Amino acid sequence: MTNSDLLRATFMAALSASGAVQDQKVLAAFRDIPRGTFVPYYFTQTPERSGWVLVESSNDQWAEEVYSNKPLITQLNGDDTLTQIAREGQTVNGVSTSSSSAPSLMALMLEALDVQDGNQILEIGTGTGYNTALLCHHVGPDQVTSIDIDPGLVSWARERLATFDYAPHLATLDGTAGCAARAEFDRVIATVAVPSVPQEWIAQTRAGGVILLPLDRNNCGGLLVRLTVRSDGIAQGRFLPDFGGFMPVRLLNRHDAADHAFRTIENGQGDARRTSLSADLITQESSPFEFFAALTVLGGGWNYLTFTPDNGGPVETWFGQNDGSWLCHTTAADGTHTVGQGGPTRLWDRVETAYRQWQQIGQPTRDRFGLTVHDGQHFIWLDHPDGPHHWTLATAS
Repeated sequence: MTNSDLLRATFMAALSASGAVQDQKVLAAFRDIPRGTFVPYYFTQTPERSGWVLVESSNDQWAEEVYSNKPLITQLNGDDTLTQIAREGQTVNGVSTSSSSAPSLMALMLEALDVQDGNQILEIGTGTGYNTALLCHHVGPDQVTSIDIDPGLVSWARERLATFDYAPHLATLDGTAGCAARAEFDRVIATVAVPSVPQEWIAQTRAGGVILLPLDRNNCGGLLVRLTVRSDGIAQGRFLPDFGGFMPVRLLNRHDAADHAFRTIENGQGDARRTSLSADLITQESSPFEFFAALTVLGGGWNYLTFTPDNGGPVETWFGQNDGSWLCHTTAADGTHTVGQGGPTRLWDRVETAYRQWQQIGQPTRDRFGLTVHDGQHFIWLDHPDGPHHWTLATAS
């Protein structure tokens, strides 16, 4: 048994023993489809070198990471020439634009999708093709359609899938528009995050069909929602209890909200005051409140950065949104919190309001919330669609 085989077996034993996945077909797919075929290399960062370096299958580290439960970056800047440059031993710079998700996250989503024999499936975001292969194993390649906006990724995925004699329908398309030519679908699964549920996805899903997707709240919340499409065209369902972070769908008009907002700040001017709340409440995945802020605070999340000033002052956390709203949160050595904010929206005021409301309704967990999508409108509810607590999904400016 090779080292890769041993690592694969160890991971599968851990996945099975965890009890997180009960569907034997899902477990069988992970057992039969090696991740390494679809992730022959990945990018990583090290403290010793700035930027990204490439780790390939010839490196001993490769198998340890590929056959682990870690997400792995597989593309930067949507530019495959960076891969070749890194292959020559150079360090490269860029923003991750494709990855292989943590296998445990993939497994829980496949189980939540609840695929049945004969289902026609649409996957938004082909990426490496690994999740596509798992779907093909589950229902057969003829039942699977997978699309991606990046033609290079689609081409690589086609070659890797052919290794298993899988030839699903692959196409280079804007994922937000779905794939009308192959509709209707019984199941739609997105492996890229979207700021709202595209109406096209709902229209291309049969009544009774399921849409499973991550909501993009500017990298906040890690929100996964499972919707069932009704015969009247309304899609409705609950959020999963699990955190699921995904890269946002590529949009030509997408901006870095933090960068845009920070460039509009003039000399850091703004309203400054004390606050009783820590910035960790809305920046830490472990915070039980973070998802609620991502859902309900205007703009639907934010970009942020944290740093220690050169003068050795307290750590600062800066937040920004596309409308130019910004805030700077600092925590002094004695634990005192101060916040300065400016722009058209007082972001921290809204965070505090949301926090008080979350406390008043009993600090509910994410799986008690649901989403209803009707004619493009998105409504959040607690416990039941007809219950007393409702919110309109906060959308970016």
